[in-house]
Amino acid sequence: MKRLFLVLGALALAVASSQYAKADTLFSFNFTGSSFNGSGTITGNESGTLGFNTVYDISGISGVADGQNIASLLGVNTFDHNDNRLYSPGLFFGNFNFDTDGVSFQLANGDMVNIGQGGFFNLQEIADLDPGRGRNITEAVNIDVDKLGSTSPVPEPGTLALLGTGILGLAGTIRRRVMA
Repeated sequence: MKRLFLVLGALALAVASSQYAKADTLFSFNFTGSSFNGSGTITGNESGTLGFNTVYDISGISGVADGQNIASLLGVNTFDHNDNRLYSPGLFFGNFNFDTDGVSFQLANGDMVNIGQGGFFNLQEIADLDPGRGRNITEAVNIDVDKLGSTSPVPEPGTLALLGTGILGLAGTIRRRVMA
């Protein structure tokens, strides 16, 4: 009987702690400028809200920019004061926007890129290549971000609650048979 209560307690703890589990969200992006272009996929985790906006912390990026594969996402404040955040609805206009700090990533050739919102009246994006490598391109580009869907590496709270009630019912049935 004690074992049954331990199992039920562990299940209740799992259900309670899973309420804060968020699914990863996938986004597609593409940007075009006069000499600087790119496209790919962003993985973001919903991290809260800012006013009426949902905030996504970008945790991964893949694709191609400036004819090079995107090698990795750069850490926050690594390049051009990036914060690697995406907002929905967009801070200015549209479904999704980066803010002025933008998202930064490194290309396969070592160049670092930051794309971010250019300002309230200039709804263009700014792309900078690493000046340490002898290239510094600041170019207005148009950017488009669309939501592809969500992945759920862990069960959602509702699923766990349903599983928990099923186990509680099974435990009650077993207890009733043992007591009889």
